[in-house]
Amino acid sequence: MRMFKIETFSHDSGELIDSMSIPTALVESMFTLLPKKFMSKFEENGDQLEVLLSAVLNPDFNGVILDLVDVADNERVVFSVI
Repeated sequence: MRMFKIETFSHDSGELIDSMSIPTALVESMFTLLPKKFMSKFEENGDQLEVLLSAVLNPDFNGVILDLVDVADNERVVFSVI
């Protein structure tokens, strides 16, 4: 079963802080229930959201989708499909 995984790491030490996995089928189901105007609410991060959704909905994709670093909060967040 394919899973959408979100991991949060300490930017300085690389230590895993939190991890969550969701079946991609559940993500797909949730996406179909969202209103059509949903994407417009994310104008600033719309491109990143589009990349996430495209990768999750692509049955042939496996691997890291986005790797984001927030130095101010000392966090690194990795989104992937496994």
